[in-house]
Amino acid sequence: MTTPAELTSRLARAVADAGSGTRPAQRLGEACRLVLGADGVAVVLAATLPQRLTVCVTDDVIARVEGLQDVLGEGPGADAYRYGRTVVGRIGSDDAAAAWPLFAEAALHAAGPLTVVAVPVPAGTDVLGVLTAYWMGTGHPVPDAELTTHLAAAAGTTLLRDPGLGHDLGLDAPDGAPTGVRAEVHRATGVLMARLRLSPDDALALLRARAYASGVTLDEVARQVLDNVVGLASGGRPRRR
Repeated sequence: MTTPAELTSRLARAVADAGSGTRPAQRLGEACRLVLGADGVAVVLAATLPQRLTVCVTDDVIARVEGLQDVLGEGPGADAYRYGRTVVGRIGSDDAAAAWPLFAEAALHAAGPLTVVAVPVPAGTDVLGVLTAYWMGTGHPVPDAELTTHLAAAAGTTLLRDPGLGHDLGLDAPDGAPTGVRAEVHRATGVLMARLRLSPDDALALLRARAYASGVTLDEVARQVLDNVVGLASGGRPRRR
């Protein structure tokens, strides 16, 4: 049986073997994919929060899956982050449709049948983010739970201890908050809270609803709010300049 220390060492070797031609975070994702034998992997921090940050996605399929979870606020990754437990979703099955009606339908349309395993990435007693892997088709056997748990913990350790990854992700920002595009979602949420006197959850839900209705990403809606292009208080119609 592989021990946590052995798995951490194996992951570190896989990251190093991936070469220096890609970003450290992308090498981490590819290393996790190889260890799991998955078709694709994503690592996302603060998965359901405004400051959500995508560490890496290894291909377009997992990027679409993660984008849908981000906009809809539901799915295996969202549940894994909220409840701190591994969640398995077989997209295309009745169980997935019952658990995540919007996400399951949209994911099936976008990517076809999938087996999705989402594992919390721990940081001490807290949940730092989620490691999500997928395999094409719904009949793929789920990896050993101990393996996925150890791998997520090793990924979290790598993220927190590797200065190159920390800088790459903005985790070494002075205030400890992730930087980059996702910061726009955080700021747009704050704008809506102040403008419409909403709670943080309600403001984020409003952004997600607009993104889903418009068929765009949460990041794009956030930019529109910050640029004063849309007025969500009046149903999200574009403002005239």
